[in-house]
Amino acid sequence: MPWFPIYADREDFEFLIDWLNNEDDIAFIVPNGLKSWIANKKLNNFSTERLCLWHVPSGALPLLREDTAQPDGIVENPWGGWTEERTGANPNNPYFGSGHPGIIWLNVEYESNEDKDTIGLSSFEWIGNWYRIIGRAAPAATEKWWQRLRRWVKKSSVRIPREGPIDGPDPEI
Repeated sequence: MPWFPIYADREDFEFLIDWLNNEDDIAFIVPNGLKSWIANKKLNNFSTERLCLWHVPSGALPLLREDTAQPDGIVENPWGGWTEERTGANPNNPYFGSGHPGIIWLNVEYESNEDKDTIGLSSFEWIGNWYRIIGRAAPAATEKWWQRLRRWVKKSSVRIPREGPIDGPDPEI
């Protein structure tokens, strides 16, 4: 599964969210009430540790039925909002099943769990082509956008080691 870690503080996240807000092909899936969600082009503030990004050109979002014997539907109007019939393990996150190839997650950790004076390890994650073998391949446009995101992060940041001095060996984050 494609994944890449980042160290980012609040100021860095403001910069990152501003960049994502200006990406024409990205929408944020945000809470809109109990078990309800809505797609927004812009994110002005957030208080969650996990942000759901939808690569809009990837296509419709699935609406999972509460009765698993029924065929799943699609979210008819993501911009108008919808209510989930079946939630995932964490009701604070929208649930699209085991992995929708148009959904990218941004995991936000402002501070380390071990040391509150250090920045936590945040990350982007995406299911990518994990389910290609069963016919759920990622759209080429989404693969291309993921690579664009990786290039932008690389260009906009400095690679440092996971632990030890910032100028230490083996920069990977």
